[in-house]
Amino acid sequence: MTSASSFEPIQRYLAGELGFEDALHAVTGLSVGRSALVGVLETLAADGGLANAALSFHDEKLLSEAGFHEKPGAVAVMTLQRDVQLQQIISESLTVNEVAERLGVTTARVRQRIAARTLWSYLWGERRLMPSAQFTPSGVVPHIDEVIARLRPDSHPLEVHKILTVPQPSLTRKGSNPQSVADFLSRAPVTDEELQHVLDLVSAASWSTV
Repeated sequence: MTSASSFEPIQRYLAGELGFEDALHAVTGLSVGRSALVGVLETLAADGGLANAALSFHDEKLLSEAGFHEKPGAVAVMTLQRDVQLQQIISESLTVNEVAERLGVTTARVRQRIAARTLWSYLWGERRLMPSAQFTPSGVVPHIDEVIARLRPDSHPLEVHKILTVPQPSLTRKGSNPQSVADFLSRAPVTDEELQHVLDLVSAASWSTV
């Protein structure tokens, strides 16, 4: 989301009045020189793009706190990737009113479910949002309440989105391609054993970032 304070330097950058480094400093407060930006470009070139550059949240935190970067520009690239993904998640998330309409219930009922942690939500500014990955077109992903119970209470929206949407090698049916947690639970009824396996995967993924 673009704040009012960051809007002016963005417009000045688009108008050619500010260089990229100055605009970045005005928006973020970071002093990033051209040499650091060259490191970002080198990392992108070496890794073949953003998709392969990310580390786990845990590893990113350790690298940042230690002041050590595995390669020049890696943290900047991770930040760029994270911010792009986060904005996409935010744009696709549902409001309380939208969820109430989809589920055919009142907004009070939705808030009750959020409080009971049978729906997962996060605050973005003053808005309460819910990632779309926990919903189907007409309702919620089956067993989503049990999945949410396995998530850390302080989970980040990016973590939750990844846990629900990234295909897992062990989630397959009859030789199909690996499925994500959300797809696996939505596409067919699951056995007790399959559900337990999914919940164990969620627990391991969520708590591994601590």
